[in-house]
Amino acid sequence: MVDEVIAYLLILTNSEDTESLLKNLRAMPEVTEAFLIYGDWDIIVRVKASSLPDLTKFVMEIRKHKSIRKTSTLIALVEE
Repeated sequence: MVDEVIAYLLILTNSEDTESLLKNLRAMPEVTEAFLIYGDWDIIVRVKASSLPDLTKFVMEIRKHKSIRKTSTLIALVEE
């Protein structure tokens, strides 16, 4: 049984609010790391959740932010 879910969330933003969004993301308890990145996406966030439903709830809440245009969630395989 998996004790936690690790995922990486790629975020495409409206460019005028990217740094503010990054600051807000870094303050969230589920977020273990968050960085501005170059390329097709603007931000990458490492998220730790206690379960898949908790991860889903977190992602759905993030998607409500007015600065976010698009997200992609990559769930990491954790080997024991």
